[in-house]
Amino acid sequence: MKKRTTRLQRTLIAGHLCACLSAAGSAQAADTNARDFYSAPAGTQLGVLYLPTVWANEFDSNAGTFKDAELDVNAIAYRHVWFSDICGTLCTPQFVVPASRVEATLPGASQSISSTGIGDPQVGGTLFLINNPEQREYSGLLTLLTLPVGSYDSDKADVSAGANRWGATFLLNYTRGVSANWTLEGSLEAQFYGDNDDYYGMTLSQDPLYRLQAFASYDFTPSTYGALRLYHAVGGELELDGQKIANTRQQYTDLGFELGHWLDPQNQLMFTYAKNVETENGFDVSQAMLRFVHVY
Repeated sequence: MKKRTTRLQRTLIAGHLCACLSAAGSAQAADTNARDFYSAPAGTQLGVLYLPTVWANEFDSNAGTFKDAELDVNAIAYRHVWFSDICGTLCTPQFVVPASRVEATLPGASQSISSTGIGDPQVGGTLFLINNPEQREYSGLLTLLTLPVGSYDSDKADVSAGANRWGATFLLNYTRGVSANWTLEGSLEAQFYGDNDDYYGMTLSQDPLYRLQAFASYDFTPSTYGALRLYHAVGGELELDGQKIANTRQQYTDLGFELGHWLDPQNQLMFTYAKNVETENGFDVSQAMLRFVHVY
């Protein structure tokens, strides 16, 4: 038990971080993109394909910086969204299905480990509280439930695509156009986790993780926009068999940019790049992603 606990103190459950990132901003951690809360008429459907890659060459913790730690995630995720009035107001029932290949050299380890598989799907939707397209003013509560049915290997728990636990994410957004070209957005998010009862034969628990997501976007043309993004997260301390694990409370700040272009009225392509500028008890990650949206 002591050997395994020491290992967890040094790794910060890398697999959970990978699972959050592999869904490319939609699953698990509910990473949003600029203008995600723009509405559409009831009856509209969106098919969204995410192609992210995530990498890191060091792990920062309160115990020190591990230069030998590496992370490499290549993933794909499909998300389908329905705009509907079945809720009595506009809402968007949706599901997300991710898959990923994760390879990691954990802090202090001499060899890398890897795993490929289908991640934990999510179901849920956004309930619009404000829907005023003329002023580009929107507000919505996004709720996502994570289903623990993805690929999971308890002997490779740190890199498995699935997390072997239930999860729930709640995100409250406010979006407002402030001029003819600028749009500002802010979201408060809370992630809650069930227990993983087979983490190398032990029970792993995690405190909630709280995040702020913010965007400032600008219309260069009617079909092309750019955006700056900021994420700030805190929380997520771990317990193993009921005992707190030191140096596992996460805190990070992520800065990035996005560039989106409507190819035609039904198809949009977006590129995003982001990097952690401050990390505590986690991989110092960078991320690049292509996203394709088709409007039905």
